[in-house]
Amino acid sequence: MNAGTATILHFDGAARGVVASAGRISTTDGSALEVLRKSDGGEKDLRLIGKVLSSGHRSVLEHQTLSIAFDNVSVLVEQFAIEFRLASFTVKSRRYVDFSGAGFVVPEEAPEGFCARMEALFALYGHLLALGVPREDARFVLPYCFRSNFYMTLNAREFIHMVRAMLYGRGSRWAELRALGTSLREQFERLYPGTVDEGEAACNAVAPPMFKRGKAVSGNARLLSKPDCRLLLNMAAKFAGGENEPESLLNAERPRALELLNFVFNVRDVSLACVTHFARHRMQSPLYMPTLDALARGNYVLPETVAAIPEARAAYEAAFREQADFARDMVARGLRAEDAAYCALSGHTADMLFSMNARELLHFFKLRTCERAQWEIRAVALQMLRQLRACEGELFDGYGPSCLVTGRCPEGRLSCGRPRKRGEEDL
Repeated sequence: MNAGTATILHFDGAARGVVASAGRISTTDGSALEVLRKSDGGEKDLRLIGKVLSSGHRSVLEHQTLSIAFDNVSVLVEQFAIEFRLASFTVKSRRYVDFSGAGFVVPEEAPEGFCARMEALFALYGHLLALGVPREDARFVLPYCFRSNFYMTLNAREFIHMVRAMLYGRGSRWAELRALGTSLREQFERLYPGTVDEGEAACNAVAPPMFKRGKAVSGNARLLSKPDCRLLLNMAAKFAGGENEPESLLNAERPRALELLNFVFNVRDVSLACVTHFARHRMQSPLYMPTLDALARGNYVLPETVAAIPEARAAYEAAFREQADFARDMVARGLRAEDAAYCALSGHTADMLFSMNARELLHFFKLRTCERAQWEIRAVALQMLRQLRACEGELFDGYGPSCLVTGRCPEGRLSCGRPRKRGEEDL
């Protein structure tokens, strides 16, 4: 496998003293700074940290942060990583960057013909661009083995959780993730020896699915459950000094009452690319359809920009039909079923089940109902908002893009120039 790399870029050595001090402070006299002065950042601190961790108190590691550069890994790795919600990410945008020369990762023991097919898909991507299809829509034909680059910052406790998932959990099915996990563990061992526990791979092999030729579909959202908003807001007012009116909460400095209101949505038939947009919202509890299942089902999004050009549409739809046959052939010729996930196209559709509280929904709608939002997630976000307004209009009539909520546009020179107001039909 022509693998990418994962490199720990930032390590604050002084933080190790803070980690050790966190292990001391609950049982040591003195102020926080006095306890910190007892740390040397060396072997003494490492021994203490090891003792604290062995007793099960792993929260001390949260005082150590790490930044990682994922360089030329597959987008399958990116999707795996961004599902760790106690982390921060910055990813190279497929909406604005030309990925013609990005290249792709080849899984171990890929049968002959794998590379030729991937090169053909990259050629199709370039052809769609030449026909006038925007990058954000041409990207839907890129396979999930195409190379991605991104930064990730997280604390050491979450880092260990991720590395263990790569080596022994759900990520261990893929050689690429196991190799990256091994590299990250070796780098971390130089900082905190012996803290990434050994384990055994817990994931069983995946049975080859039936790969179907799907059809063009449109994403849809359904509100599954909601709380009694008025009851909870009235109760919250007793603790928040009477701030329970929706108008006041939407622009309040600390709208904590909104966090009590949890809503569960089922979103179906959105592209794998759109799933990553949802995943970047950290304050939620999501469940995602596996990439392999999205490929096996075979459904895909059809952008208007592609549908409007007959030559582009014919080539685009043929690519999705042929990908089902290609995946079936690859598995029949020895490609591991797990590695067939690399054959999924970014435009294949998946389903999600997630809950968000009303405070995160306020942030979500500010971004995702904006005219600048990517068209697919904007359409789904508008469906979500309409359903919320239909059942809880008193609260959600004030939700929408930033211009509607705050009266200001954060897009600067990229503003659409048409601020939205309550009651407009497309909101």
